[in-house]
Amino acid sequence: MKMICEALNTYNTNAPRKGRNTNNTGQHTMITLEQIESTTLLQTNAQQWAIDNLDYINSKLPLLGSSLKVEKGEKEGYYTSILYLQPANKVAKITLCAGAKLNGCLDDCLISSGQLGMSVAQRAATRRTIIYLLDSARFYAMLESEIEKRHAKYGDKLAVRLNGTSDIDFSAFIATMPHVRFYDYSKVYRRLERNGLSNYDITYSGSAYNDKALAITARAAIKGQRVALAFNTAERKGEFKMPSNVADFDTTDLRFLDGSVVGGLKFKGGSVAKRAAMMDKASFFFTPATFDKLNNIIARG
Repeated sequence: MKMICEALNTYNTNAPRKGRNTNNTGQHTMITLEQIESTTLLQTNAQQWAIDNLDYINSKLPLLGSSLKVEKGEKEGYYTSILYLQPANKVAKITLCAGAKLNGCLDDCLISSGQLGMSVAQRAATRRTIIYLLDSARFYAMLESEIEKRHAKYGDKLAVRLNGTSDIDFSAFIATMPHVRFYDYSKVYRRLERNGLSNYDITYSGSAYNDKALAITARAAIKGQRVALAFNTAERKGEFKMPSNVADFDTTDLRFLDGSVVGGLKFKGGSVAKRAAMMDKASFFFTPATFDKLNNIIARG
C-alpha cells in the first residue's frame, strides 16, 4: 500500500520533456477498459463510472480550469489556473488529501461519495482524477502542455494552483518548471517546512477539529507561516462576524501576495441552520470559541 501511494505522488523527472503521453507512433495513449477493470487504485463506484464513461475520460478536454474566486485576481493583473480533482477517497482508494483525517475534513469529502457524475464539474473532476491515477504520464504531459501555453500568454502574471480540491505533493513536478509561479493551500505542515522552491508558495490550512490540529495550526502561525482559517459563518443575519484581526482571504485567492499573516475564509455553501448545528461539533471550521483557544495557544508560544 505504501509503495502504491509513493508511486502516485512521485513525478518522473527523468522522463523525456516532450511526448511523455505518446506511443511510438506519436499518437496519444488512451486508458483502456482492461486497465480500468484490473486496477486496484479506484473505489468500486468510480471504477464502474470509468467503465461507463471511457470515451469521455479519453477525450481531449483540458485539466486546468478556474473559479469565481480565482478570477477575482484578474483585477490585480494575475491570471490563475486551477486543478480540481476529486478529494480524499471519493475516487481514489488511497487518499489524495494526506491531512484530511487528522484535520476533520474527511467526512465532508465523503458525504456525497455515491453521487459521482451528477454535475459537469463533478464529472470533470472525476475524469481528471482517473487520468492522474491510471495514466500519470499522460496526466503530467497534459498538465505541462497546458501550463506552458498559458505561460506563453500571461508570462509572470500566470499563477497555477494544482491542489484546488486535493492535497498532493506536486513539488517534484513544480521543480521542473521554475519559470512558472505555483501556489497552494495545504493541511500537511511538514510540506511547508520542507518547501525549498522559490516558485512555490504554500499557505497552511488550519483546523479546529481537535487539540492536535489546533496545536499544529498554532505552530504554523508562531513559525511565521501564512495561515488560512475557515470560519463557520457566512456573516448572515444572526451569525457571528469573522474576527477583525484576521486578513480577508475571500477578496482574492492571490495568497502569494500576502505576508506572514493569519487570514479568514467564510463558510461557502450550506445554510444558516446547518452552520448553527455545527457550532458545538468538532470541525475544521473555526468558531469564536475555538478561535479564542487558538489565540491562547499562540500566546503561550
